[in-house]
Amino acid sequence: MKFKQNFISIFFLLTSVWLLTSCYPEWKLSRAYIESKPDISILLLPVNFVFKSNLKVIEIGDTTGLTPFERDSLLMAKSIFLKDISDSIFLTTFINGMIEEFEALGFKVYLENLTDSFLFLQSPAYIFNIAQLQLEEHYSEFEDEAEYGDYVYHKKLDLNAITYNSWFEMNELNDPKSARKLFFSSETITDQITGYFTENLITGEVEYKYFESEIDLDIIYHYAGVFARRYAGYAFDYILNEHLNENWPPDKQRRFYMRYNRSNNTLDPAGDERFIEIEE
Repeated sequence: MKFKQNFISIFFLLTSVWLLTSCYPEWKLSRAYIESKPDISILLLPVNFVFKSNLKVIEIGDTTGLTPFERDSLLMAKSIFLKDISDSIFLTTFINGMIEEFEALGFKVYLENLTDSFLFLQSPAYIFNIAQLQLEEHYSEFEDEAEYGDYVYHKKLDLNAITYNSWFEMNELNDPKSARKLFFSSETITDQITGYFTENLITGEVEYKYFESEIDLDIIYHYAGVFARRYAGYAFDYILNEHLNENWPPDKQRRFYMRYNRSNNTLDPAGDERFIEIEE
């Protein structure tokens, strides 16, 4: 047992050393960039409406004979959430969340009414265009299982879900070599289930008991702001990693795309927490 404990301790020590030495060059340059408090301006260009798609086609039955427009209209009328979502409230929440996070990250934020002033800036400046926002209403399958005796019991539920799809365009103002970048991100929220299997000790019957916390409009609007702040962070991460590329030693190979978490002032490899870059 003692040998096993020593082995585990050595393993974690070696793993920690490996992570430290692997991440250190990226971390050091990233930390130096953040602590320099770079003077960055950004022109934020909003959209005027939100695309909405109800993917619960099964709910409307046979659509033979309907035109695509009639089919989409029927799907919208049968939706639980989409038909009641206010583009104005959603977009205001999204834009305000993005502005708040950009400013918290140290950006000077310009809106469309200040475009003329923005175009004369000499400091690093970026145009960030919210190209398209889309909401999709659909089902997400929930499954739980438990073993009682020789049997495994399963419970499946169809939960309501909303997927937020977002497309962005970004380019640097004062760099003629800078090409426009296209980014995509997708997030999904669902009803939440808190449940468990229970066995009747007398009859042996097994049943599933659960509590369901359902999505509503307030939750949908709330996450518009949550994801907007996340995407402002992703935009900063892109600028940060471009800085790393420009200042990276030519004799070393980069291993990690870095992610800055402003709320706790930490730097870590981004993993999937980043924009998906779309090739034009």
